[in-house]
Amino acid sequence: MPKIVLVETISSFRHVYAVELPDNAPNEWALDDVVMNIGSDKPEFEEFGQQHIDETILSHRVIDEKEYLRLFDEVSSYLSEWTDEEKKRFIFKSEALQSEALQNES
Repeated sequence: MPKIVLVETISSFRHVYAVELPDNAPNEWALDDVVMNIGSDKPEFEEFGQQHIDETILSHRVIDEKEYLRLFDEVSSYLSEWTDEEKKRFIFKSEALQSEALQNES
């Protein structure tokens, strides 16, 4: 019987911003502008480049299907109206399952 392993990660990105300041302003003010405006709705504030750096694994644990569906609704509440089968499409089928099936055929 296959099991479901929940793996939680954090993605790191390098973002690049350009901030225009008055000539006499300390350069550190640009840092404040970036920190204060991240996540704002200001259309004029956006990075002009980004690069994915890494995916870091935080934790993993075995869960059952009931827990998977509960977590799916919690994390992706905007998709809670989907059927269970639609939600289960996001469970990645490991290549280890295919290898095991091939071994069992031999």
